[in-house]
Amino acid sequence: MTQTLPVPSPWVIHPRSQPALALDLARSLGAPPAIGHVLVNRGLADLAAVGEFLHPTIDALHDPFLLLDLDRAVERIERALAGGERVLVQGDYDVDGITSTYLLTTALTELGGRIETRIPHRTRDGYGLTVAAVDEAERRRCTLIVTVDCGIMAVEAVAEARRRGIDTVITDHHEPAARLPDAAAVVNPRRPGCPYPFKSLAGVGVTFKLVEALFLRRGNRARTEGFLEIVALGTIADVVPLVRENRVLAALGLDRLHRTRHLGLRALLERDGLAGRRLTSGQVAFVLAPRINAAGRMGNAEQALRLLMARDEDEARACAESLEDDNDRRRSFDEQAAADAAARVEAELDWPRCASILMWSDTWHAGVLGIVASRLVERFQRPTMLVALDGDRGRGSGRSLGGLDLTRVLDGCADLLEAYGGHALAAGLTVHRDRLPELRERFEKLVAERVDLAQLARPLEIDADVAVGDCGDALVDWTERLAPHGLDNPEPVLRVARAEVLSVGTAAGGKHLRLVVREGTAVAEAIGFGMGAEIAGGRRARTCAVAFAPIRDRWNGATRIQLKLKGVRWS
Repeated sequence: MTQTLPVPSPWVIHPRSQPALALDLARSLGAPPAIGHVLVNRGLADLAAVGEFLHPTIDALHDPFLLLDLDRAVERIERALAGGERVLVQGDYDVDGITSTYLLTTALTELGGRIETRIPHRTRDGYGLTVAAVDEAERRRCTLIVTVDCGIMAVEAVAEARRRGIDTVITDHHEPAARLPDAAAVVNPRRPGCPYPFKSLAGVGVTFKLVEALFLRRGNRARTEGFLEIVALGTIADVVPLVRENRVLAALGLDRLHRTRHLGLRALLERDGLAGRRLTSGQVAFVLAPRINAAGRMGNAEQALRLLMARDEDEARACAESLEDDNDRRRSFDEQAAADAAARVEAELDWPRCASILMWSDTWHAGVLGIVASRLVERFQRPTMLVALDGDRGRGSGRSLGGLDLTRVLDGCADLLEAYGGHALAAGLTVHRDRLPELRERFEKLVAERVDLAQLARPLEIDADVAVGDCGDALVDWTERLAPHGLDNPEPVLRVARAEVLSVGTAAGGKHLRLVVREGTAVAEAIGFGMGAEIAGGRRARTCAVAFAPIRDRWNGATRIQLKLKGVRWS
């Protein structure tokens, strides 16, 4: 079977484009014209907004007590601290949950608390606060449970805890259902009626606001700044919008990360060759976060928490090595499942006429399905649900695109499922093996009713057209000032409409595309990560159009400017 190439995305001029305003803004800032286009396209149309964006400060954070129920949460926790109660901090097994657990556990311990922690095992325990977690809290003689990055759906578990005389404080950021848990406090900026101005905090961001409030009550807000690198790690890893408060937390945390004194983070940075270097959000998302996530994906997230809690360098280094091993195992499972699933799309589904991808296997590892589903969505431009079978039951993880709300599709399949939940773009489910063929048929039908196949491919939004000669130090300097990049603040996407192809090749065993282009007398190197398959068209091309972000490539002590490709069109 021939390899299926990724579905090409259409290129469009950014819908917010206002060329005259962009050029005026660039002149006022003394910036390259392309930067004016990028800023306007990000919704930053005046100097005041740009100034706030370019210079994030801790004073830009909102008062934590604007969060509904935060005062009640602080009061109950302070009562527990004063009374010497045992408190169980219940987290989650991803980076957001692990950093949240570390943050609250460390803060409460500093404040004199008697703190226990629990992070569930991904396959054995499942997600969030459960009755089993309440059992554990009771065994550990805890009279208060505080959840971080979970709990908003835990109606049954909170009710059971109350029956046993255990109070619960919920801190979460996921979408709440109509019925909230009957807890001592429910802190979630997405709660109906919550006046907090920013709704898109990560779980660790909500935890940070609780910690900030606890230290504010003691006149020691400055202590919370020491947690910012941990908050940045969890925020970036959870792929929340990197704007407003999230941008402040991420930017300030990244600024501290390269000089952190945190033993666990230092060990991880040293292990990955990043110690002493200023980090980008991409390095956090694609180097650090996967290693912390790997422990939970392979089953035992406690190892990642041990890294963050390490008290000496030897322990920190041992944990970092263990996480590296977990990540190697995760990568192996990930690559095997991705290759298998991609090959089966053509063999089993009516590709490319199908509206969705839903497949299952007895050999896939449940911990990597979200990653693999994301890759299939990017490659095939279809909503994807993958299920790992274990006996008669399967655990599934799905990803969506094109404005399709995955949870609404699963609502229409509820009678076929044992459990499901999630968000518009990411969801999970539990299903009996015998139901899978009918589920695939229903899932395909419901997706086809909701989407137009011609509109599923995500367009690549071009911020500005530039010449190769424009891609110098000034443009890259300004691009770096717009960081950290992520959701709602993506890297700039610039376009050279027509350039001569001087050379084309691949790197990393054919995985990446390497390209050298010329326009007039200006020459530039370009690198297309994961775009190695594009070389087939490039070998015959004399000219091309390239969409890219300008970057500085630092390697072996040398620095050079490169074009990081987002797309290429041969001619």
